[in-house]
Amino acid sequence: MTRLPALLLAAVSASAASLSPVTGPSARTAAELARLEAQAASSPTARRLFSATRRVPRREVRGSELADAIGVRGGAAPEIILDAARLPETTETDAEILLVLNAARAELAFPIPVVEAEQAAWQKTLLFCVERGAEDPAGFGAVLKRAVNEQGSRSESLERSALPARSPWELSETPALKLPAGALARAGLLLHLLDKDPQRFYWAVEAGTPWPRGSARLSELEDLFALRAKELAALKTPPDGLYAVLGGRRYPASLARAAFLLRGTGELERLRESLENYDGVGLASARIAINRWRRATAK
Repeated sequence: MTRLPALLLAAVSASAASLSPVTGPSARTAAELARLEAQAASSPTARRLFSATRRVPRREVRGSELADAIGVRGGAAPEIILDAARLPETTETDAEILLVLNAARAELAFPIPVVEAEQAAWQKTLLFCVERGAEDPAGFGAVLKRAVNEQGSRSESLERSALPARSPWELSETPALKLPAGALARAGLLLHLLDKDPQRFYWAVEAGTPWPRGSARLSELEDLFALRAKELAALKTPPDGLYAVLGGRRYPASLARAAFLLRGTGELERLRESLENYDGVGLASARIAINRWRRATAK
């Protein structure tokens, strides 16, 4: 499989990572990014993501603690980070997938890491994969199909670890999921799970992401605002310690702190709108695209 030239993309991590000083991309990196983007743009999903994130800065760095060679430094004003020291080890297929994944993460930029946003970003990335594979069945499509088959055969232990205990008192293994290191292998595993059972896919994204302190679920934040909006509005400072007491009920302090920071900003509503019902209408669209890719690669 073709290796990328020395400089190119940097993979996004949902957690904040320590980076060495960053600069704008060199002419060589910018040209390579444009070439990769042109290849990925055979997918409508990729075209929409690139258009939506055109103003997101691309930065170049040598050496970082990001999980992949292409990454996002998160927050409300994200930057896509390109690790020039690791890009030579990145395959072209991995680079395309990482470019789209990080564009999806940047599009859903939010002040704190949110589980549903990462799930939606990966779902858009898999939609890109099957769209790209259907357009190039003998190339990208065949490579993706092989990755799905290989990772699917290894997924049984992962799925067994996600099954609930037969009784509340039964001892069970705590899932500790390590997703494959390569972007293509990761996409292959997640696409297998999305096709077989979307709930397994959503769980794998959540369990396989190294969430930083202060992460939250959008559903939990929405519930907390619905139940405790008055108490949150009355807070003068963000809660500290391990718990916060609101309305006589104890809540994790990290969740209450996140709600405190988000109150009155409109960010919660914006993120909900940006997710576009990814696990409803978006899931139905993904199934249609997966079937089209399977038909194209079966010829």
